[in-house]
Amino acid sequence: MSAPMETMTLSGRRLADADRFVARIVAACRRDTGTGQALRSALGRCPAEAVRAHRFVAAQLPDDPAADLEWAHYTVAALVALYEPKARPAKDHPRPTAVSDAAGDGGQAERGGEEVGRKSRTRAERLRAGNLGAVLGRLDAPEINGADADPEGRRAARLHALMREDLAGIHEALPAVMRLAAADDGRMDWGVLLHDLADWDRDALRDSAVLRWSTAYYKALTKNATGTSDSGAGDEHDSNESMGETQ
Repeated sequence: MSAPMETMTLSGRRLADADRFVARIVAACRRDTGTGQALRSALGRCPAEAVRAHRFVAAQLPDDPAADLEWAHYTVAALVALYEPKARPAKDHPRPTAVSDAAGDGGQAERGGEEVGRKSRTRAERLRAGNLGAVLGRLDAPEINGADADPEGRRAARLHALMREDLAGIHEALPAVMRLAAADDGRMDWGVLLHDLADWDRDALRDSAVLRWSTAYYKALTKNATGTSDSGAGDEHDSNESMGETQ
């Protein structure tokens, strides 16, 4: 097996594992309000200090996990609990009304359509269109002047600073960047974020992730300035979902 194929297979497994983890965190948060509170307490803390979150994260990690892999799971679990709408406790979701029932369960049909959309995207498409740089780029894009041949948005400096951080630094700085995204309804693909953070201490894999972030950010700005579309991203909602098809 060639080296590129080995890397692709490892990346695909990592993304599939990340999706399963995110799905479990969402389900746990929906079952109980206290779960989300415990997970949110891990934000900005190293795993050893995130004591309340251990119950929900530790058992899902491999034995003796690498520091970057472990920390990534705690941070992403906290961010999912804080920002993912589907992670709200079930009691906070409105009950179906007679009107929605009469509509022939349109909500179920919509969810089915979203699932089909997610499964139609490849691993490469998700990594390209669902990463942090792509999300921030789509948020900055509406502010870009189409006459600017080399555009740069207001979130670029924060993204660049984040990409230079070491392991402790990125987990300390990431919550503030995510607040910027959440303030403007920027939806993350949590599986992709976990995939990218899980190898932060491995130079080659981190460099690959930050290059994708930077490339996706500027492509989003350029596509807006030129009026072209991103065929890999799908619509805004689908491209930022956490569950999808992997290779």
